[in-house]
This record gives sequence, C-alpha cells and structure tokens, in this order.
Amino acid sequence: MYSYDARIRYSECGSDRKLTIPALINLFQNCSSFHSEDAGVGIDYVTEHDGAWFILNWQIDIDEMPSFCDKVKVCTVPYEFKGFFGNRNFWLEDEHGNILVKAATLWSYMNIKTLRPMKPDEKQLEHYELGQKLDMEYLPRKLALVEELKEGEAIPVRADMIDTNNHVNNGQYINIAMALMAQDEPELAGKPIRRVLAEYKKSAVMGDTFHPYTGYADGRYYVCLKDDNGNINVIVVFEI
Repeated sequence: MYSYDARIRYSECGSDRKLTIPALINLFQNCSSFHSEDAGVGIDYVTEHDGAWFILNWQIDIDEMPSFCDKVKVCTVPYEFKGFFGNRNFWLEDEHGNILVKAATLWSYMNIKTLRPMKPDEKQLEHYELGQKLDMEYLPRKLALVEELKEGEAIPVRADMIDTNNHVNNGQYINIAMALMAQDEPELAGKPIRRVLAEYKKSAVMGDTFHPYTGYADGRYYVCLKDDNGNINVIVVFEI
C-alpha cells in the first residue's frame, strides 16, 4: 500500500465547499504517479523502455466528499498483474481513518511506439508490491448505453487536456462529462454523485474532436464521446 497526506485546497472545491470529482481523480492519479516514482519505475523508467500505463476503467464509489481544509490520506494498492493488465485500488481516508471514497481501476501496459499492449518488465513487477484487494462491490467493466442519446456540439481537444503521454488525460474526459451534465441537466448540479463509472476505448490526441452524446435515465447520466469517424473514445456514467 502506498499513501500520502493532503489537505483539501480551495482550488479543489466546488460551490458547496466540497472536493470536486475532477479534483478527486487528480488526487488518485497523483498517488499512483508518486508510487511509481518512489518505486523507481516512474515516467523516466517506462519511457526508456518505450512503455506507458493506460487506464481502461474507473469505478469510483463515493460515500462522502471531504470539505475545504479537511486533512485526508490518499491511498493506493496494486493487487494483481495478469499479462499486460494491472489492477489497482484507490481510496480516500479522513484524518480519523474513515474511508470516504473507494475506487477500482484497470490498466494496460502499452508500447508507446507501436501503441500495442506489452507485458511489464520484471523490475516493475518486483517493485510494485502487491496488496490486498479492497473490499467493495466490483461492477462489470463494460458499460452499456441507453438507447435515447442526444448529440451535442463538437468539442475540440485543447492543449491543456494533453498529458505526458501526448494524449488526452483520463481525468479530462470526466471534466467534459461533468460540464455536459451541468449544461443538460442543471437540476442535477446540486445533487451528490454517488458513483462514477468510465470505460476508455480510444485515446484522443491534439487535433482530434469529440462528438458528445448524452442522456439521463433511472438516476444515471450517460456521456459517450466519439471521434470524427464515429469511434467511441469514452463512456462515462454518473449515478446520482
């Protein structure tokens, strides 16, 4: 298990003074990145070996969001490697050790030159100490869409969406999805989101354009982002 202590910043909060979901994802992403760097298999190491870890799925179960100035512990543990896949849990604790948020993720190790999956090398497998799988409900990773989705205005990929792998960072898709929900279903804006699901299918890069398709049914808001050719980049689902 790897963790670091943090304090919820004003810049990470919404109008309700609670940590926002995009800021939560940033905390989790930072945690896994710090873990990799401290284990000696961070960005420089994988780049030298033509590799990178790409996230395939998020499942984030939210019991309670911390508030402005709250002290928290951000935690992560990889619990399984199988072929070129890796499974990693995240969770957020308050200063008393109570778990506020749990998350499950699936990753794929990719060759950044060929963009094909490859197995992580032995050093990575040795330096990531596997831990116990988090006790939570694990939902199917494949997300289904409701039939009635409306098409929205195209969204061009901006330079500030791109990360060190030269593609749109996975958290940016969640940002877009949340903005679409606030625009399409403003009455949901003040309601707490209890679960976030995301399935990443095709990476987007600078120069690409997203075509959003959205809908709301049975307490779930759906976002599907497609490219110019109709290929799905990501599906995001918010459970209210």
